[in-house]
Amino acid sequence: MAKKLKLTDIQRYLERTFRKFSNYTKHQKTFVLFLFVLAAVLILLPIAKITPITQWQSSYSIWLLGKTYFKSAIVILLSLGFLFGWNMHTNFKRFIIKYLGFRETEPVLNFMFLWIIVAAYMGILDTLGLVSQNTGTIGIAWGLSVQLIVLVVWLIMSVIEVWKSANQNSQKTKILNIVDDDAPKRTENKRVLQHLFEDEEL
Repeated sequence: MAKKLKLTDIQRYLERTFRKFSNYTKHQKTFVLFLFVLAAVLILLPIAKITPITQWQSSYSIWLLGKTYFKSAIVILLSLGFLFGWNMHTNFKRFIIKYLGFRETEPVLNFMFLWIIVAAYMGILDTLGLVSQNTGTIGIAWGLSVQLIVLVVWLIMSVIEVWKSANQNSQKTKILNIVDDDAPKRTENKRVLQHLFEDEEL
């Protein structure tokens, strides 16, 4: 019975998630899918490769989730968690808006936290580049190159979305300014008509 209940709960959760995903816009669907790809790439692919000097020791790789890059991993994982919550959970978004006061548009916040991840990776890349130049035992793994490509592509996409949202906001403000400029003219015309009617009555 317990297993059946768990299976039904999982099915209901998957159905709710699928419904939410189907209601997303094209940009939101692309961003969420890309977010899953980024999380898988950052967690599963290696960052560095260690080649021991002695022959009887085999080479091994270092991943993001480990003791070596523990502090950077915390910053990156927290940023990823925020992006998942902000783009996929309405309750999380309400909590952030209510208690932290974030009312920025989605592209701006996505770009901000993506930039934090990119900055953390730039520090990792600089450190590995410096060490690999001085020692032949530590080198950059192929996984780091893939991670950087994905991050750069995602960063370019986020910049484009921020630019689009900024243009939309500027058009909205122009429309509001035009409406505000027309409002005093309408009131003046009403006053002139009112005075004319009063003069006719007199």
